[in-house]
Amino acid sequence: MSWKNVLGKSTIRVATTALLLSQLFGAVGSVSAAGNDVEVHLIGINDLHGQLDTTSIVSDKKVGTAPILATYLKEAQAKYENSLLFHNGDSVGASAPVSSLDRDEPTMEWMNMMGFDVGSLGNHEFDQGIAALKAQIFGGLDPKEGKVTHAGAKFDYVNANVIETSTGKPLIKPYVVKEVGGVKIGFIGLVTKATPSKVSPAGTAGVRFLSAEEEVAAVNKYAKELQDQGVETIIVLAHDPATTKEGVTTGEAADLAKALPADSPVDVIVAGDNHALANGEVNGKLIVQAYSYGTAFEDIKLMIDPTTGDVAEKSATVTTTFQDGVKEDPESLAIIKKSLDKHPELTKPVGTTDGSVTRTDAYNNEAPLGNLIADAMRQADFGDKAGAADFAFMNPGGIRADLPKGDVTFADLAKIQPFGNTLVKLELTGEQIQTLLQQQWGTNADGTPNTKTLQISGLKYTADFNKPVAERVTSLTLEDGTPIDPRKTYTAVVNNFMAAGGDNYKVLVNAKSSLAGPIDLDVFYQYIVDTFKGGKIEAKKEGRITNLAASTEQPKTPVTTEVISRAEFVSALVDMLKLNEVATAPAFKDVAADAAYADAIAEAAHAGFIQGYDGNFNPDRDITREEAATILAKLLNNPVSDKDAAAILAGFEDGKTVSAYAVKSMAKLIDKGILSAAEKNLLQPKQGLSNNDAKALIQKAVAAKAS
Repeated sequence: MSWKNVLGKSTIRVATTALLLSQLFGAVGSVSAAGNDVEVHLIGINDLHGQLDTTSIVSDKKVGTAPILATYLKEAQAKYENSLLFHNGDSVGASAPVSSLDRDEPTMEWMNMMGFDVGSLGNHEFDQGIAALKAQIFGGLDPKEGKVTHAGAKFDYVNANVIETSTGKPLIKPYVVKEVGGVKIGFIGLVTKATPSKVSPAGTAGVRFLSAEEEVAAVNKYAKELQDQGVETIIVLAHDPATTKEGVTTGEAADLAKALPADSPVDVIVAGDNHALANGEVNGKLIVQAYSYGTAFEDIKLMIDPTTGDVAEKSATVTTTFQDGVKEDPESLAIIKKSLDKHPELTKPVGTTDGSVTRTDAYNNEAPLGNLIADAMRQADFGDKAGAADFAFMNPGGIRADLPKGDVTFADLAKIQPFGNTLVKLELTGEQIQTLLQQQWGTNADGTPNTKTLQISGLKYTADFNKPVAERVTSLTLEDGTPIDPRKTYTAVVNNFMAAGGDNYKVLVNAKSSLAGPIDLDVFYQYIVDTFKGGKIEAKKEGRITNLAASTEQPKTPVTTEVISRAEFVSALVDMLKLNEVATAPAFKDVAADAAYADAIAEAAHAGFIQGYDGNFNPDRDITREEAATILAKLLNNPVSDKDAAAILAGFEDGKTVSAYAVKSMAKLIDKGILSAAEKNLLQPKQGLSNNDAKALIQKAVAAKAS
């Protein structure tokens, strides 16, 4: 593995290298086609998010903005005789203020100007509800404040997996057929099934989203309808996440490809949502995604037999929109200028920073920018003459950017809070406050933690991660240290997304009272102006949140027993399986490139045996019996059901002490005869493993895998 000697570049550089290789070597599985095939290029973007005037940095170079992207797209189309232009969802929502202040009409105007042929819905198209979505697409007065009249899209939108509950029919048309170069191409639209958890419940009121099984059935149904119309080239614009790493494509879009029949007429699935690079084949379907914010675009090349309509060849390249040497498109510049002229406040500084007011690690810990936003929310005026609220809570997913170093403008503030959420003042008991904090610590379907640490104002707490969630908050006080009374009623400010139970903060739905107030961005802007008066904007960590990390100490073992570490266990497993497929660095922050175990950890991660936690692997920590079980269980097929797992563990005195994430894994190994009691009738799931015990477990698991 030669990668050890070339590490040291940042993640963005690694991603850029992958993208540049994609541009240089381009096609996935490309071979020459018959001379009479029609060559068609599908030129597309995803996750633009209304970033019309936003410059991003890739490999230390400036990329993006609509005027630069437009030049690339126009030049790409000019090269080809036959091409179509598409976007794959989230073209609007979480937008830059140059677009969001006019309800994203500038972005819709830009796409109409560009002559897009077809687009799909992303989760952010649902941010403001179904009525607003329809107004943007079909034209009409925007329902929010009634100040913007949308012209409507001059191109087709498609979606097949969002159903109006009142009619039982798709929200918009599920597919469309485009003809170019004498051949027909069908486009079916999908949006990620996670949309209801990504937007406010009010945003999806009146619609339901198909399950994974229903979605596959719908794609098969509409593909058959297209074939009945003589269409054999079929593209699914699926705003579903996907990532291609080390030649392997994974994610929701890949899962869809696997679920479709191998002989499905679907040729290409365009991915989106997770702002990543995808360019690979899964089950015969080409899956492509081009990052986000207009920093890249995809060029999907199809060689189509004009007689049968079948795709004889398919490939894709993803191109970065570097700004250097590229002339800005004048029509795009004119759209931006029109918006800036209408909103001169976007260019005026409201203060400066030294670059330290960031959202860094806000999902797990207190962050300076989180404190600043929460403080602003707490001071919001609700017109009730009640003064500041007792508390404020801000969900980390709503903090979309950092305060830049140097001058800070209204536009910068709007990029941080782009949703235009309404603030809501709630009455909550101290007990409900404690429950709210517990709801920060969720669990994914695979048992891994799903933490969304609230940024707070007006209170302090300590969380001991050695304890279960229900007992984790060990201290909860006001800022001055006064304990919060579980029976007392307090006022708390949140945004309307949270107030409606978004991000699993369900306790807020049961608030004693609710008072809607001003827009979050307006409050944030005014707080900055009033507090810092055009000078230096400051915020820092203040000890509002104290997280006590889970202990890395394992139960003491006899002095004569040598306990094996996590890195040693993984190394032994990789060695026994003789894995040697990886040529890239391990992805964990705490695994040094030159560590003796780095190769083994990279191999194990690639094989899907390990995931780590918060980007770390903790290689030197002793491995526990339940951790070892979760790794070894991935070697075996036929998972046990929840019911069977519970029954198996119930046979041990300490079966209930097994962590939730390890229940099925330990039960599977016990069922296969690989794992047995550590002592008498005890599993001792948190106990370390000796070298001999670890070796025996690995040998049994590998033997079971081979049988």
